[in-house]
Order: sequence, then C-alpha cells, then structure tokens
Amino acid sequence: MIRMIVAIAVQAGLTLYQFDILGAFLCAQIDREIYLKLPQGYEPPQGKTAKLLRSLYGLKQAPSVFHSLLEAWLLRYGFTAIGGNLVTFLLRSGTSVVLLSIYVDDSIAATNYEKLYRQFLTDLSKDFELSDQGK
Repeated sequence: MIRMIVAIAVQAGLTLYQFDILGAFLCAQIDREIYLKLPQGYEPPQGKTAKLLRSLYGLKQAPSVFHSLLEAWLLRYGFTAIGGNLVTFLLRSGTSVVLLSIYVDDSIAATNYEKLYRQFLTDLSKDFELSDQGK
C-alpha cells in the first residue's frame, strides 16, 4: 500500500508526509479478560491475580486491538476506508484530500493541501502521542 500511495502522490503532485504513533499498542483497551503470570520474585497479595487492563507490546492481540481503535477514530473524523483493506483511508474536504496508509503504528500521508493535513494531525495528537516525521 505504501508504494501505491507514493505512486499516486507522484502522479497527482501530492506532498508526502510521515508520522508515527508512539506507544501505539499501549493506547487501546483490550476486549477480553487476560490474566498475567507474574514475574518470578513478585508475590501478589493472598487470593489476588493480575488482570491486564490495556494492550501491551508482545500481546498477540495488540496490533488488532490498536488498529481497531485507530480505524474507529479515522472513520469518526470523516475518513473513508478505500480498497477494502482497512489500511488505506481518504479524507476529502472540497477539492482538498488527505490519503493515508497505515502500517502497524507508522503512517504515510499524501495531500494537496497542507493546512488540512496539519489540522488532521493536530486533532489526532489530542488522542494519540505522535512523532511527526515531516515531508
């Protein structure tokens, strides 16, 4: 998908940007009960267990849970999923567009209107910690 975004950007004269979502897998709440085996040397209080409340790196469900969270945010914001794969999204505002492709916690965006992209990034940063890699 990233190659497709780059090809479209070159063909249409769009500007490319990249950003990362920091701590991505720690953002999402998990959708099932998962209990942890505590590390050796740590003894919980009698009769207590450790229940996981949020996703963790290394958790089998982490990528899926995070992607569902981000996808829901993008759709609420006004993006539409394109290509049927739920990793490429399009935001339109008049003649302005932001084309976005997501790979795990990294994203590449192509736009013909930097102000629309910057507003999107500002709004996204209210809910996710971002590292803007720029153009």
